[in-house]
Amino acid sequence: MARETDFVDLYKILGVQPDCELSEFKQAYRRRVLVLHPDRRGSNHGDMIASERLQRLTALYGAAMRFERQHGRLPGAPATRQADRPAARPGFAAPPQTKQARPHARRSRWLLAAVAGAGAGWLWWSSNPPAPAPAPASAATEVSATQRKSEPSGQALPLQLQLGMNSTTVRKLEGEPVMINGSRWDYGPSWIRFENGQVVDWYSSELQPLKASRSPGEAAQF
Repeated sequence: MARETDFVDLYKILGVQPDCELSEFKQAYRRRVLVLHPDRRGSNHGDMIASERLQRLTALYGAAMRFERQHGRLPGAPATRQADRPAARPGFAAPPQTKQARPHARRSRWLLAAVAGAGAGWLWWSSNPPAPAPAPASAATEVSATQRKSEPSGQALPLQLQLGMNSTTVRKLEGEPVMINGSRWDYGPSWIRFENGQVVDWYSSELQPLKASRSPGEAAQF
């Protein structure tokens, strides 16, 4: 490689500074070659001085370019100068946006997976709706399931109102009457009539029916 003072001469010949841009350095070299080239000097092809100058310029230029490729700068230029060509330099780091691209991509994939899972769950639920809850058991069924409380005589509580039933059993089966009018117990529009403490007749209204399958006293007038 040529001496350091040769590079000073090179910059003087080209008319540029050591810290110039690489593109400016190359353009100045091409202009100088055109001036010293024998084809541009007319009929004076035997000018040995110009030929020697061209050879020396080419040698210095080649040495400067080798230095630039090795160090990333022209000879004599500050070490912090960035080269024009987009070659990788020691310590070059990718922009932060490139590093963050993967986390954003992962979050997007998770979001798409969650949306797809929610859609699949909704489709499954719509095609397999939950079974309806069982209807509450009627009062008569509940009484039958628990076998009802025994009457004083020790017999099981009947499922329906019966003739000859005593007032205690009726109260357990039908509940407390709305009003007691002599021998008749009123349950709203329905009623039950007693004689000697036993059921002898009743009327079951559709508005508030009794626990009875028939109404033996429907034709009675009170």
